Amino acid sequence: MQATMAFKKAFLHKMLEGLQLSLSPSANMSLVERKEAVKASSDVAMAFARDGANWSRAIIANLSREGKSKSLVRNLLGKDFERFNKPCTTSKKLTSKKILKRSYQARRTMRKSSAGSLGRSLVKMRTRVLRRIVPGGDSLDELSLLGETVDYIVSLKAQLDFMYKMNYVMQS
Repeated sequence: MQATMAFKKAFLHKMLEGLQLSLSPSANMSLVERKEAVKASSDVAMAFARDGANWSRAIIANLSREGKSKSLVRNLLGKDFERFNKPCTTSKKLTSKKILKRSYQARRTMRKSSAGSLGRSLVKMRTRVLRRIVPGGDSLDELSLLGETVDYIVSLKAQLDFMYKMNYVMQS
């Protein structure tokens, strides 16, 4: 899967704007502070370019909680800051303990082979890991989590491509 041209254009525009805001020549920053500013600018640009995804709102929310990045996020997003900081709508369903108990008992009786239970436990374990990796993944059901993961990976690849191209330009 490839990132669309519209995504790349929006990402590039916000990324350059973020770099101008965070790395002004008059700012007296250490190397670590500059690295954090570039990373924050890149994350905000990626999230802005992919508006509407749960992971993009989670990234903005996480950066907004951090002291140093909060002002950068607010300045970079401008009037869109409030829109991005609205709580994410989740598709995770609340269930009662009684229903869960019945469901568990039914699944337990249906298990016939140890291979099937091993496969199910591996899928659950990998789903838990994936929820921790994808921003905002902890509030999604399995199907939505997979869709958000694919979208997040495509966006990260576009971000990586941009960073490689910037590195090439800087070395030339």
